[in-house]
Amino acid sequence: MHLSLADFHPVADGETPDTAVLQRAMDQIAAAGGGRLTLPAGRYRSGCLNLPSDFELHLEAGAVLIASQRLADYQAIQALSCAEKSHNVLLYALGQRNITISGTGRIDGDGEAWFAAERDEQGYRLPRTDRPRIIVFEDCEQVTLTAFTIVQAPMWTVHLVSCRHVHIDHLTIDNAMTMPNTDALDIDSCEAVFVSNSYLSAADDAICIKTTHKPAALRRPARQIMITNCLLRSYSCAFKIGTETWDDVEDVTVTGCTIFDSNRGIGILSRDGGAMRRLLFSNLTFACHHAPPCHWGKADPLHISVRRRDPAITPGIVEQVQFTNVTGVAEGAINLHAAEPGWIRDVVISQLQMRQTVAPVAQGHYDVRPPCNPDSPTGMGLDNAYKLDPKTGEAFGVERYPGGLPGLFARGVENLQLHSLAIIRPEPLPSGWHPECVVQLPD
Repeated sequence: MHLSLADFHPVADGETPDTAVLQRAMDQIAAAGGGRLTLPAGRYRSGCLNLPSDFELHLEAGAVLIASQRLADYQAIQALSCAEKSHNVLLYALGQRNITISGTGRIDGDGEAWFAAERDEQGYRLPRTDRPRIIVFEDCEQVTLTAFTIVQAPMWTVHLVSCRHVHIDHLTIDNAMTMPNTDALDIDSCEAVFVSNSYLSAADDAICIKTTHKPAALRRPARQIMITNCLLRSYSCAFKIGTETWDDVEDVTVTGCTIFDSNRGIGILSRDGGAMRRLLFSNLTFACHHAPPCHWGKADPLHISVRRRDPAITPGIVEQVQFTNVTGVAEGAINLHAAEPGWIRDVVISQLQMRQTVAPVAQGHYDVRPPCNPDSPTGMGLDNAYKLDPKTGEAFGVERYPGGLPGLFARGVENLQLHSLAIIRPEPLPSGWHPECVVQLPD
């Protein structure tokens, strides 16, 4: 069945809610056994919508689906998963099969309505509570997202939870760089995922692979994930695994991507018991610079960190990691940081070219947040951003490199192999830079 939303006479003025009209059209398609709903050019304001199986939502050129600013419009359906203490979502599906969102139209999260107008001293715009995610699919199979655009998401933009057989191609996510916690794409406990030819830009992580703490029915590893030919931009971490890692992450390939205008380039952070193994990164370029202090990271192009979040839980080991044919410019250093010897092991870095540059801010610090706040070790992000260590004047978890800023720093890494590294540093070295380019400590 192919239906046009025009047949249901929406208001389409961008202000009056069209939620009921949209849901009625989707329900009619579901009752017929599946089909496509086309949104013609127009502006459609909506609250939460429940997507069925064997369904395609097609956004024609000029069609804009706008997220409601009212919390009440998200209360009828609540996601099982939680993000930043919120269960609200605009487009939701649970346990469905064969779902597609396509077209050259766009989804507008109307993010400005959910944040304070001005940044605080940390560069953080304080958000309203219970912000909605834009797309949340949980325990779904055969998911396709292609060609459309999402802008101004107020929270995590696309959150795929425990899904299988996911295809994402030519997707554009372009969020404001002043709005925190607006991850572009979160791949959470998913299997068989292909992401290609996409532009993903957000103040928080551009792509993040997670295995969050969730209901038992949704608990599973994240594995068999391929990312290729993407442009990534983030003031937090352009491509990240973690920090929420309750289950394993394995068999991840990232190749042919460009990281630009970002803080941290590649981040692998183990905290919650799930191990990470067989992670392959190749043919990448990066440009990393310091971001406002509310964002974790110190312009480090490659970062691996394994440390406890909960003192009672041993973090999973990170092993069998390769970085090959990587080149770029950075204001920080490559940082491989294990809180206990051997928690990071079997890492290969080869054919790497990096130019370190002088920054307009103080250099020589590394950042292993979260969790570092001794008063709230298992707390949320803000607990790890604003609590300052009186000994250093920096946030807990932000420390100085011993001896100054190196090109590559490794602590507690077992079997680190370095081949054909060309790290170009300023001459003469600025004050506060380590005289050695590569610094390796056993613990």
